[in-house]
Amino acid sequence: MSEEAKILEKCERLFMRYGIKSVTMDDVSRELGMSKKTLYQYFENKEELIHKVTQNHFTCQNKVIEHIIHHSKTAIDEMIGISNWMNTMSKNLNPSLVFDLKKYHPQSWQIFNDHRNTEVYNCIKHNLERGIQEGLYREELDTEVLARIYIARMEMLLDAEIFPYDKFPPEKTFKVFMDYHIRGLATTKGIKYLEKIKSENNGI
Repeated sequence: MSEEAKILEKCERLFMRYGIKSVTMDDVSRELGMSKKTLYQYFENKEELIHKVTQNHFTCQNKVIEHIIHHSKTAIDEMIGISNWMNTMSKNLNPSLVFDLKKYHPQSWQIFNDHRNTEVYNCIKHNLERGIQEGLYREELDTEVLARIYIARMEMLLDAEIFPYDKFPPEKTFKVFMDYHIRGLATTKGIKYLEKIKSENNGI
């Protein structure tokens, strides 16, 4: 891993813990144990740092998702694997991070939008097609519409006005949503397989 990649990884953890707006370049410098002069050799300003952190986040996320897909026995295992990974990520997520990114950093927010509309959409559409082929999801499903509905629902779960984080932490809402999502797609065979997984793992 390059020095810049290590810096981006540490900065991502910092932003996830405290949000973006409240973290200054002085905070980043102290967290890294690095002078601001050295820090500015890698990034011209905070905006560039946030942009690169966002790019790096989704590059790494794509690799994780690819690994989950490759090692999943079925479409349902794949969705549960993705859900479990999202649960792990969400435990360290400051509620203000998404808001800060959207309001104050439009170029970085566009990376988020592009990722959602391409990688996430294609991942979910592929999962739906895989599940239909495996006989776990119903044949009549409209994969294009459902992939977009999935994306819209995921964004809703991250909306703190609809689901206040103190009452509905993401790790709780993601589990409920995933069970709801799979049951809405599944054939009788798929539901039986889901119940089997849940019984073996004490829930999703």
